[in-house]
Amino acid sequence: MLKPSGLKRTISCVTFISITLCTLILMCMLLLFSTYTKAAEAHISTTGADPLATTTAAATGTASATVTAHAIMRHTPYGYIHMTYNANTKSLTLDPSLSGFKPNSTHVVQIEQGTCPAMGSSGESSFDEDNTSTQDNTSAEDSTSAEDNTAATATPGATATGTATQASPTAMPAVSLYSTMLTSDATGQIKSSATINHVNTPPTPNNMHVSVYNGSALKTAEQKVAIACGNIKSYQPKTSSATATATGTAPATGTATGTTGNTFTANMGPTNSPNEHSTGLARLSLTKGTLSVQFKAKGLAPNSTHAVRVYSGTCQNIGSVAYDLGTITADSEGKVDLSKTFKNVTSIPDNNLAAQVHYGTHLNDQVQNNPIMCGNIHLDKNQPSATATP
Repeated sequence: MLKPSGLKRTISCVTFISITLCTLILMCMLLLFSTYTKAAEAHISTTGADPLATTTAAATGTASATVTAHAIMRHTPYGYIHMTYNANTKSLTLDPSLSGFKPNSTHVVQIEQGTCPAMGSSGESSFDEDNTSTQDNTSAEDSTSAEDNTAATATPGATATGTATQASPTAMPAVSLYSTMLTSDATGQIKSSATINHVNTPPTPNNMHVSVYNGSALKTAEQKVAIACGNIKSYQPKTSSATATATGTAPATGTATGTTGNTFTANMGPTNSPNEHSTGLARLSLTKGTLSVQFKAKGLAPNSTHAVRVYSGTCQNIGSVAYDLGTITADSEGKVDLSKTFKNVTSIPDNNLAAQVHYGTHLNDQVQNNPIMCGNIHLDKNQPSATATP
């Protein structure tokens, strides 16, 4: 049996040996870890790999991002025409706010009996496709002021003739009660007023309409195509009350007098003429410098051919050609499907490009150049960037 002093020495020795062994084990582990670390660093420096940087780049989505956009295309031209009748001078003044014409083009404008001819079963309807965002229901017609917020579509009437899918223009203008000319500016807008003289009575609301024709004369069949129509309605312009002066000598007179019953308006929209009630949808996709454009349309004259362009600017303020999509040919049902790609494209600007389809293919000719539909190009929602990195 060990004495207490011997037991203490034994315990001390065992403790010392245990601590020494633990220290040696820890030192070995540290040496092994240091060797492994140096080997790993040497391997990384040799291969040049940077896993962390690679992961970060992939997470941003910019290196391979695809930017998408679309344009809902509707009939052009569009807008409204306000009219004021002067009983003293027997004149009718037209104050138009119209967009979507060939720049610097002149058009016959007639006031005709009855309502706008019906467009039939193929009349204009929105080109719906796979849940297009509601934020882009802002069509070209949305530039019409709030006071003219009625639908800019032709109202069916009893004077409908022919069908809307004729392959060639054969419709004749209705009998004109009054006629004048309007000319578009360099952006395809008509803002200048015109006065028609020798108008013995004011227009009859709901029984007269305004037609805008494709040509500056009504000689050829293409010139006689009605490109916009609007039924005449009564219209009361907004007026403001006069403010009394500080001297008190001139009392406020309230609203202007003499205009009640003498002001009218016509919201201009599609017609029953071939191609003049067509609609379409353009989809754009930009990936690594390649722009893909897919265009679909309906309501065109069967087997008709049309030039398709993407312009800078908007439908309300058209600019120069950005992308030429070439010529499309409608099938026997008046439908078309076109795909086109363009290289070395860096971005799709939001609401600064417009897709446009023309009446024909010879764009130096006014009647052939006539834009029959247009749509402003908007980026789709939740885009990573307006610019795709090549």
